[in-house]
Amino acid sequence: MKRFLTGCSILLILYVVAYDLKIGTLPQTQPVNAEIQTTEKNNNYKTYEAGPGDTLISVVEELNSEGGYSITTMIKDFKSLNPGVNPENIQLGKTYKFPIYKKAER
Repeated sequence: MKRFLTGCSILLILYVVAYDLKIGTLPQTQPVNAEIQTTEKNNNYKTYEAGPGDTLISVVEELNSEGGYSITTMIKDFKSLNPGVNPENIQLGKTYKFPIYKKAER
């Protein structure tokens, strides 16, 4: 009888752990403030249809007459403007949002 109860207890614990890892029991919160800040920060962009040979750097340099912007800043801004898009995989004919920088944002 002890073995039966021990086995059932172990199975119950394994089930609870598996359920918690797959589905979870805590409610997920939505970062509302983060979205508002991101929207306000990234209002300087231009939509651009990618052509043959276009890269993130070439398009940003074409849209911004001044040069010398940080590549990491360009990548971060591009990813925030185009969620789920990798800047290394810009596809021909698709339209993307590219950041427009002011002189002080270098």
